[in-house]
Amino acid sequence: MNTKPTQGIRELILNKRGDRSLEALSRACGGVPTRANLDRLVNKPILSWPKENAVIIGLAKGLGVRVIDVVTAYAESLGLPVISEMQDLTLPGAGALPESSQRVLRETSENMLWWQEQAEISQAQNEVASVHEPFPVGLDRLAADKGEKGIDPEQLPED
Repeated sequence: MNTKPTQGIRELILNKRGDRSLEALSRACGGVPTRANLDRLVNKPILSWPKENAVIIGLAKGLGVRVIDVVTAYAESLGLPVISEMQDLTLPGAGALPESSQRVLRETSENMLWWQEQAEISQAQNEVASVHEPFPVGLDRLAADKGEKGIDPEQLPED
């Protein structure tokens, strides 16, 4: 089993909201939670789990974190033990890399997991996924065929 030190929901909100006001953060969350509820989460003790899943999903969206991060923070705030039985992906030799390189690997993997989660949420809500491919299939060829500046058809990969 893998245990990971976490933070409560108050700390998560304060650490991830940046310079945004609670009103702006609520808008980034899609309106759920409201500004008043965000104020309560930051300034009052957490006494219970949110009544709606939309609060957790909204916080994840607005704070730019994964849903599991919000769930874990809520659990920590309520004093619930958090233990993960998920296997971690390990890269042989990664522990020997400089700390800055290890941090880049961790941040990259967290970002990839976040984007995957956003795609799954969008699909579950029957929306078009907001994940953007860096090189959408076929568009590079289309741009080159149109003769756009900076795109040399000879340098494109074979189909």
